[in-house]
Amino acid sequence: MVSVRYLARKLKHKLGLSGRPELYFVVPEVNWILDWVAHYVAQEMPTFGLPARKISFADKLVGQIVHFGSLWEIQAGLQQSVMRNNYVVGTIFHGIREDPGFEIALNSVIQNQHVFNKIHTASSIMEERLLSWGIPRDKLINIPLGVDLERFKAVSNEEHKTARQRLGIPETAFVIGSFHKDGVGHQDGLEPKLIKGPDVLLDVVSKLKSKIPVFVYLTAPARGYVIEGLRKLGIAYRHDVFEDYHAVAHSYAALDAYLVASREEGGPSGVLEAQASGVPLVSTRVGLAPDLVQHGHNGLLAEVEDSVGLAEHLLALAQDRALGRRLAANALESIQAYGWPSIAARYYHEIYKPILDEVN
Repeated sequence: MVSVRYLARKLKHKLGLSGRPELYFVVPEVNWILDWVAHYVAQEMPTFGLPARKISFADKLVGQIVHFGSLWEIQAGLQQSVMRNNYVVGTIFHGIREDPGFEIALNSVIQNQHVFNKIHTASSIMEERLLSWGIPRDKLINIPLGVDLERFKAVSNEEHKTARQRLGIPETAFVIGSFHKDGVGHQDGLEPKLIKGPDVLLDVVSKLKSKIPVFVYLTAPARGYVIEGLRKLGIAYRHDVFEDYHAVAHSYAALDAYLVASREEGGPSGVLEAQASGVPLVSTRVGLAPDLVQHGHNGLLAEVEDSVGLAEHLLALAQDRALGRRLAANALESIQAYGWPSIAARYYHEIYKPILDEVN
């Protein structure tokens, strides 16, 4: 079989193109995490002499490194000549074969894996799945998400108190944060997106409401299912939706704990952001949480759908503030390795540089 790099080199020669390839990172313009992953990676690449830019469409590119930022961008690219004319990287963050939509998309990647120079994922859980599904080890790279350590950082006790006052949160409340979208669509979100665990979240806080003064702070759109559930439970909450993704950084300052109740994740970014913000993290064993969290050292983990375990962890944090301070301090130390400059350097050395070395 003729290699991808041979075809791309041949086409570049035919068209009279010269010089090293540049990087084009293809993501939707949505001002959310996929968009910002591409932004941070592209921002750091000139440090290594690799010109890079974030784009939404790549159909006219020839002889370049084209990185499709999610499975759905890959699907669109497979319908275009861009896959034949460039050095191709694809990211697959998460998915299970029981999901019919994911199964179809995954099969198209497996059938066309010869067009990819590298396939990237961000967690050990997904790495093992992709290997078991037939993606070759020499094509697969596991590099986690990064976090902006300049924007997400710990605050003082006074800043914590001020943030709660600004948001109208009672001083005595134990504030649990949940900052990811967990409803279907982008409107009210009354239909739950069950892989995100909104039903688990509600079960967790229902177990706590008679024991501690629970307050739930929500951000992101489409949280209607959770909001309706909190109202029925009589649990106080606040919900903010921000146009700018990074505005959520200020929300962590009001929290006593951050909860990830998901059944399936590619990240989530909240795991890194909470740790960088000095907020004790309680999470199911999803996405990159098991890669970043040492249970009892820099966070607390429970099995998927274990609402009892998640509730017990949160109750322990509410009753033992020293535990929370210790977990947060350890997390602040360990998260320093996940700043975007460090993670982007891994993208360069483990994904793009091997392609450039082959081209030259």
